[in-house]
Amino acid sequence: MPQIALHYEPRDQFLPFHQRSQRWSALLCHRRAGKTVAAVNDLVLRALYTKKPKARFGYVGPFRQQAKEIAWEYLKEATKDIRKGEPRESDLRIVLHNDAVIQIYGADNPNSLRGLYFDGLIVDEYADIRPSIWGEVLLPALMDRRGWAVFVGTIKGKNHFYQTTEKARQDPDWFYMCLKGSESGILDEEDLAELRSQMSEAQYQQEIECNPNAAVQGTYYSEIISRMEAEGNIGDYAYDPHEMVHVSADLGFTDSTAFWFWQLDHDGPILIDYYENDGQPLDHYIGMLRDKNYDYADIWLPHDAVAKTLATKRSTVEQMLDAGLPCKVVPRMAVQHGIDAARMMLPATRIDQTKCHDGIEALRAYRRTWNDKTQQYANTPLHDWASNGADAFRYFALVSDAAKAKEIARENVEPLIKPPEYSLDDLYEAKEEDWRSQIIRL
Repeated sequence: MPQIALHYEPRDQFLPFHQRSQRWSALLCHRRAGKTVAAVNDLVLRALYTKKPKARFGYVGPFRQQAKEIAWEYLKEATKDIRKGEPRESDLRIVLHNDAVIQIYGADNPNSLRGLYFDGLIVDEYADIRPSIWGEVLLPALMDRRGWAVFVGTIKGKNHFYQTTEKARQDPDWFYMCLKGSESGILDEEDLAELRSQMSEAQYQQEIECNPNAAVQGTYYSEIISRMEAEGNIGDYAYDPHEMVHVSADLGFTDSTAFWFWQLDHDGPILIDYYENDGQPLDHYIGMLRDKNYDYADIWLPHDAVAKTLATKRSTVEQMLDAGLPCKVVPRMAVQHGIDAARMMLPATRIDQTKCHDGIEALRAYRRTWNDKTQQYANTPLHDWASNGADAFRYFALVSDAAKAKEIARENVEPLIKPPEYSLDDLYEAKEEDWRSQIIRL
C-alpha cells in the first residue's frame, strides 16, 4: 500500500486533541494558538481514515465568506496530495481519494445544512454562531451515523460557547482543552508583552488568557445580563395562564425572525418565552403564535410591517390582522433610542432562563461594529445572528412600560380588530416624540 505524506506537523500542544477518542470536543484557545489549522487537519485525517461509505465532513463558521477566508486555503493545502480532482471553488468542496467529502459552510445560511448527514463537524468561532443552530440543525445531522463534533473558539464572556466548554471540562465523555497564552508556550514572553502593551486589559484577558469574567468589548448588554443572573432576575419564571401575553417581533425578510413574549405584574415585565426561526413564510409564524395558545393582549410589529409586499400586494400587518391577531406597530425611532430604552428596561425585567435561553444569548452577544481602520468600535450595531433577537427586545423595551401602566390600571385590553375601512396610522399608539419622553421616565 503506497504511503501518503501529509503536509502537517502538529504542535505538541495539540497532540492530545488529535489522539482523543471522545465523540464531542471543545477547544478553548488563545489567539494565534493555531486552533483552526489543527482543527482543519484533524478533519482531514479523520476523513481520510474513515471506513464509512459515502462519508461527509464539514467545517462550519459563523459566515460562509468568513469560513472561506479562515479555512479554505488551509483545507486545500492539507489535501493537495490526497484529493480526487480539483477543489470545487463554487461550493467550497473537496473529495478525497477514498471518496470522503469535506465541505465548508456558513451558519448564516442554516438551510444549506438542513437535511444533510455528517460523520464529523468542526464548529469554529462557536461564540459567534446562533446557539439554536446546534440543536436544530447540526446535532440532528450527526445522529444517523453517530458523527462527532468539535467546538472551537476564543472566550467572549459567559455565553453559549462558555457553557459548552464548561460542560466539556466537567464531563469525562467530552474532550476538553484550554490553552491560555501564559501557559501554552506557543507565544514567548516578548510576544505576550507586546500584545499586552497594544491591548486593553479586558481585551488581553479575553483574547489571550481565555478569561470568561473579562468585560466583553463592544457589547451593549452583556454586563447587565451578568448582573441580572447574579441577582436572580434571570431564573425560573413560568407562564401564568390567568394573565394576558404581550409580544414584540422583529420580522426578518432576508434573515431570522424573532419574537419575545412577556406578561406583566406590579413588579414589572416578565419575559416568559422566545422564538426565532429563519427562511419561513409568514404563515409559519402565524401558526406558531396560534399553537402557543396564549391569550394575546397585543403583538407589536416593527414599523416596516406596514409595507406591502410585491408577492401578495398586502402588508404583513394586514395579513396578521386578517388572521385575527391583535397587532400594533412600534413607531419608527432611531436605533440608539431603542438601545437606550433597552438598557434601562433590562434591570427592571425578569426573564425565564429556560424558554428564553436563545434570546438571552442574543442579548449577551449583541455588540457594536468594529472599525478596522480606526481600531475603534462604531456607534452602530453589528448585524449578525444576535441582531434579530436584540431588535425584538428593543421593541419590547419601547412598548412594555405603556402596556404595564394599562394593565395595572385594570383597563380592558381589547384586541385590535381590522375594521372594514381603516388607516394604518390607527395602528400606532404614539408618535416618536412621545416615546422619547417615555424613555426618560423609565
